[in-house]
Amino acid sequence: MKMKNIIVYCILAVVNLITYPLKVKSNKITFICYCSDKLKRDFKLISKKLEKEDSYELVYVLTNYENSLKGNVAFLFNCMKQVYHVNTSKVVLLDYNNFVVSNFKKKEVKVIQVWHACGAIKKFGNDIEREYPIKNYDYVLATSEEWKKHYSTAFGVSENSVLPIGIPLTDNLFSKEKMKKYKRHMLKKFPSIKGKKVIVYAPTFRGDPIYDIKYQDINLQYLKEQLGDEYVIIYKLHPSLGDRVIANDESIIDGNSESIKRLFSIADYLISDYSSVIFDFSIMKKPMIFFVPDLEQYKKERGIYMDYEETMPGPICKTEEEIVQAILSEISYSDKIEEFKNKYFKYQDGKSTERVVELIANLCKGV
Repeated sequence: MKMKNIIVYCILAVVNLITYPLKVKSNKITFICYCSDKLKRDFKLISKKLEKEDSYELVYVLTNYENSLKGNVAFLFNCMKQVYHVNTSKVVLLDYNNFVVSNFKKKEVKVIQVWHACGAIKKFGNDIEREYPIKNYDYVLATSEEWKKHYSTAFGVSENSVLPIGIPLTDNLFSKEKMKKYKRHMLKKFPSIKGKKVIVYAPTFRGDPIYDIKYQDINLQYLKEQLGDEYVIIYKLHPSLGDRVIANDESIIDGNSESIKRLFSIADYLISDYSSVIFDFSIMKKPMIFFVPDLEQYKKERGIYMDYEETMPGPICKTEEEIVQAILSEISYSDKIEEFKNKYFKYQDGKSTERVVELIANLCKGV
């Protein structure tokens, strides 16, 4: 553990000593996120459902962490708030891994790791080297039985604690009406894409997500020139990369400010790598291209959970030239995409939020 974390731990231990004797409120539910100061994605859907019941006390401890002196001080105060709310809530919801929960938690407090992705290609959590071990989660949500083994080691829980009841963010992706609504919004916002074939480029990050983050270089201009005016490219980088701009004009559009579900509503193709958006996009049943020039290096340095070449439901490309060939060849992978989707989504009914809220309600009742 780094010196910074040791200092933080000591301060939080004092706060825990003071707040630990406080009573747990059976109707109190706390949402904790350090990647956004606004209620988003899964949390927003869960909260909206819970708000319909007057019986719950909902608390939101949200912050957008910045790796700076000011950001670290603000984060320390946020963690102090977390300790108090973790000690007094019946249910705590997380969407990223959490230092406070991993170090300070009462037995009667139930922690649900909602997680922010539909799965994982790259290794993460306890399966890679990290500053502190992840522990003290009671339940981890998953989209399929396939994740029980990997999630149990990554999150430090038993396989029985990994619940394949689905995650809320997929509900909108499974709703044809919602996707039509998002598409209308996007066509109105970006009129230049109307009548074009839309390629969404959505890679994950490389390096350390806090101290040394980057992404795999790709020549989007070359792709556009080779594919011609019939195509338009919209890119969305991993949230940890912030709002970095690769290019921004009518044919290569910066989509960082758009939600992935809205981008998927207009996408004809997805280009990605080791990102979990691959699982989300399989719901759309549209072509995917996998740009991984660093595949062997990535396997060695980061590690992945699957046989990449065998599992990915589309062409694997090492160069931009291969991407162009893959798109223009129009070879169908529809059967493999369907098989992939069915493997990684146990429920495809758009009711994952309902199942999660039912779980929370039962935990508050002590069931």
